Amino acid sequence: MQLPPLITRALLIACTIALFLAAAIRPLQGLELQWLTLYPPLSGGFWPWQIVTYPFVHVDGLAWFFNMLMLYFFGSRLEEIWGQRRYIQFLLACTVAGAVTFLLLTLLFGTAFPLTGMASVTFGMLVAFGILFPHQRLMLYFVAEVTMRTAVWVFVGIEVVMMLGSVFNGSGAWVTAVAQFGGALGGYLMILYWRWRPPSFKRKKPPSHIRRVH
Repeated sequence: MQLPPLITRALLIACTIALFLAAAIRPLQGLELQWLTLYPPLSGGFWPWQIVTYPFVHVDGLAWFFNMLMLYFFGSRLEEIWGQRRYIQFLLACTVAGAVTFLLLTLLFGTAFPLTGMASVTFGMLVAFGILFPHQRLMLYFVAEVTMRTAVWVFVGIEVVMMLGSVFNGSGAWVTAVAQFGGALGGYLMILYWRWRPPSFKRKKPPSHIRRVH
């Protein structure tokens, strides 16, 4: 496997270290969840920095595995295409948008579930790939070959079904599922900002060595 670029590699290492430290050192697990996980604002456990630290916390190995897999394949490619600066901007847009969505929903509906994991970011990466490479083909779950655009809609459908299931079960976990859509929306808006940002209207001065002709 190819070594991922710098920012993606740092994220992979940080998430992996956080997972294994929390599993190996039992007291650290409670400390990690208390200080890094994003809690509802009225729960008594909320701190402002949790808005950007919650993606590093994974409560189970399966969620960590799939998020790291998507981060490796999608994040590496996006970092190579955009460069480190825009890649970091995109990561922050997904992270903060997911956090703001979660906080607003908890204020409106309330939930006991904190927000953890990098799903808000990786879901945004998936949408970004659907925008940038809509016709690129991939093996979905190693079973069916589909276009990237189709894969995005499949994942969105799966997430909606899971969200509706938690709603019908009376579980507050649907709030965390909607936060993932919020993260994807933040990434999508960042891409739109890059595409439709108005150009600068300042006239550039001609180089000094070029003689102006009247």
